Amino acid sequence: MEALLLAVLIIGGFVLFALGALAITRSLIHNRTANAHNEVMIALFQGASVTYAVLLGFMVIVVWQAYDNAHKVLADEAAGLVTLYRLTYGIDAYQGAEMRKLIRGYTSGVVSDEWKTFTRSSLGSDRTRKNLGDIDRLFARMPAATKMADTDVDEEILRTKSAVIAARNLRLLEVSDPIPALMWLGAFGGAVIVIVMSCFIDMEHARPHYLMSGMMAGLLGLLLFIVLVLSRPFTGPLPLDPRQFQQALVIMDTVDRGN
Repeated sequence: MEALLLAVLIIGGFVLFALGALAITRSLIHNRTANAHNEVMIALFQGASVTYAVLLGFMVIVVWQAYDNAHKVLADEAAGLVTLYRLTYGIDAYQGAEMRKLIRGYTSGVVSDEWKTFTRSSLGSDRTRKNLGDIDRLFARMPAATKMADTDVDEEILRTKSAVIAARNLRLLEVSDPIPALMWLGAFGGAVIVIVMSCFIDMEHARPHYLMSGMMAGLLGLLLFIVLVLSRPFTGPLPLDPRQFQQALVIMDTVDRGN
């Protein structure tokens, strides 16, 4: 519902702006221009349109890469947790059971606790941070004899846990808006300039002029809406959900059953 409302506001706002600006400009310039007026205006409009298209295309690429990277980071973190969970069956039974409990606590904490903090902060939750620290402390307390017996498994656990922490840090960094405010000024300001310039092209018949200006404004509004939605993968109107971690918990259950 929030995404739909935002789409109506942005797209509808641009269309109304274009129609209003066109009504004003037609009342000022229609049938009052020289013969070369449209030739000059169309050349200027094409130059501005191409420049704006380059800016908008750059923004679309940036936000899509950021959105796709955020999705990949989630998958990598969840997959790393499953791998880490499986590796605990290769160490001491008691220590392994304790570590599995902490891994489950971290995974469920991301779903039920940390995801809710994204709208307030990009620091994550204290619960998940403590679970990661407890895994380190548990590993440090393991008897030296146990570590010597499971050297290869221990090294793989440390390597996998480091990968999970790195993925978590990247996920938290992705919570913030990756596009600076100055770029948003250029995106929305550029759209306004292009729309206004199109209104100064003097067409003989008003109806097709209004129709084409409204369609162009709607297209610009649609593209800006898409960029705005994708620019905030965790806190935007269409945020990513923690389904990868929920699936990881299900897989952990199957691992406990010997699968």
